[in-house]
Amino acid sequence: MTQLSKDRSINIAIIAMGGQGGGVLSKWILDLAETQGYMAQYTSVPGVAQRTGATIYYIELFPAHLAEQAGRKPVLALTPIPGDVDIVIASEMMEAGRALVRGFVTDKTTLLASDHRDYAIVEKQEMGDGRRELDNVRRLSEKSACKFICFDMDTAARSVGSVISSVLFGALAGANALPFERSDFEKTIEDTKKAVEANLRGFALGFERAQGQIPVEEIQAAKEPSGQPSPAVAPLLQRMKADFPGHAQYLITEGMKKLVDYQDPAYADLYLDRLAKIAALDKELGGEKRSWALTKSMARYLALAMAYDDTIRVADLKVRASRFERFRDEVKADEGQIVDVSEYLHPRLEELCDILPAGLGNHLLNSRFWRAFFGRFMGKGRRITTTRLPGFLLFYTLSSLKGMRRGSLRYKKEAARIEAWVGKVMEAARLDYDLGCEMAGMQRLIKGYSGTHERGLTNVARIMTAYEDFKGRDDAVESLKTLKSAALKDEEGVALQAALDHVGSTRSAA
Repeated sequence: MTQLSKDRSINIAIIAMGGQGGGVLSKWILDLAETQGYMAQYTSVPGVAQRTGATIYYIELFPAHLAEQAGRKPVLALTPIPGDVDIVIASEMMEAGRALVRGFVTDKTTLLASDHRDYAIVEKQEMGDGRRELDNVRRLSEKSACKFICFDMDTAARSVGSVISSVLFGALAGANALPFERSDFEKTIEDTKKAVEANLRGFALGFERAQGQIPVEEIQAAKEPSGQPSPAVAPLLQRMKADFPGHAQYLITEGMKKLVDYQDPAYADLYLDRLAKIAALDKELGGEKRSWALTKSMARYLALAMAYDDTIRVADLKVRASRFERFRDEVKADEGQIVDVSEYLHPRLEELCDILPAGLGNHLLNSRFWRAFFGRFMGKGRRITTTRLPGFLLFYTLSSLKGMRRGSLRYKKEAARIEAWVGKVMEAARLDYDLGCEMAGMQRLIKGYSGTHERGLTNVARIMTAYEDFKGRDDAVESLKTLKSAALKDEEGVALQAALDHVGSTRSAA
């Protein structure tokens, strides 16, 4: 798309969610246009029930000199009209999709979009991976728009201590769609006299990315060595490179990182011990012809299984400095402002017993007296403020019990479950390679803690009971895949029961 003429009107639609600076970006564009001899009209239509409320900001610019020549004022629209929008700016990919659906993007449109995601409620509430596939949005954007500029503007803004609106403004300048110079854009930011330095940093980054340039900071980062692994971790990396196929090493490395963070290097070594059995079987079954799919599946799911959520893990994550920093960043707290974080807990005796030594934990769980005694204090919802000393110390003390985890009741149960699952995966793979890969994915059903974890275990048990009846059939892979998907549809297990009935009826008919 060539630069828009100064002798015609310009229609711009900005689609952004609350808190993403859509209003600020609109004001910058208005101020810029007015200083360059344009008449400008701005409207906004706030959305409701869309995450934090997606708003369409519409700006229509008309050259003042044309109005003077005609001796009349132009009639400007209040909302964007499908097929008549010159520039569309989307603060994230779902909003780009909305613009496409509404018909705002044509072969005359410049489309600027950030490819990060702020997930919708329907995506977050699903028990499995509820994220919507957006590759089709990218393909359609590239096909439909005259010019499509897309990168992670949210991360880019954070990397330079700025906000996404400044990066969007920079990308707009870098797209060369408006008939204004870069210096005109920068002066607009300077004239606001608000967070000028930070906004100019974000603007420069957006401009460079839109121009196809790699920022100097990224070039330097790419040249810098990643550093040497610590002495405790180096032997793990050496073992991985020697014993496992290259196809799987990236996933295995990520798994080891997770488990070293979760427990310690020795725990990551146990991960490699368990995974080595799978890799050996994979080699025996000719897995190299399938790019080691079984090993890669288990590299992912075994790490997730071993990093199960117990009270110690939950407490550890809740008192990390990075978490408090993220909260401050999300609410845009200024230095010196106090941000309180309250955690809602619903502790049960089971969670307490899980982190106790196995013998003691079992004794308490099986004792009516201790159940009644602890029942007076537990099982009720409560809020604990982790930004206050008492609450922080409570969680910090729980997180410090990591060294005792291997002797805990929960560890004993999880170790037994994992070993049984690994055995089932190997058994299934010997029957059918694809069936083994599907069995590896059973770990997706087990997540969280407390009631969520128990529901997952129950669903797995129900599926495994059915699996014993259909594992030798030709449709075993498809049946297992269907049951796994159904188990993630709802918490009540309605979809799973329907799927189990269907699989059972198919077996009876066969």
